[in-house]
Amino acid sequence: MVLPRRKTVCRDFYQRLFARYPELRPLFKVEIAEQADLFVTMINTVISALEHPQRVRPLIETLGARHADYGVHTEDYAKFEEVLLETLSDTLEGELDAEGLAAWRQVFEELSETMQRGAAR
Repeated sequence: MVLPRRKTVCRDFYQRLFARYPELRPLFKVEIAEQADLFVTMINTVISALEHPQRVRPLIETLGARHADYGVHTEDYAKFEEVLLETLSDTLEGELDAEGLAAWRQVFEELSETMQRGAAR
């Protein structure tokens, strides 16, 4: 459901994120469109690895370390999750049921935990 609309979802996500949490904007040094493209790439990577998450775990941990270098803190992950789930729910209105939303929450939480492990190293 997300893949065909991933660019729209990602752009909308960042617009919402920065509107709700303007203090996070300085963490991103590139324009929203470019950041959205990077996020699209990450979504593609995560979705393609759902069956075998160990294949991308080192990449996600490295990404977490880079995000720590950018200034992302542990509490920021909850902000990202809140806005991402809201964006998915609104964008996929009528298509994303409670089970689908719970699955996205689980994927994000696993991704977040992996990134934070990488950041801690």
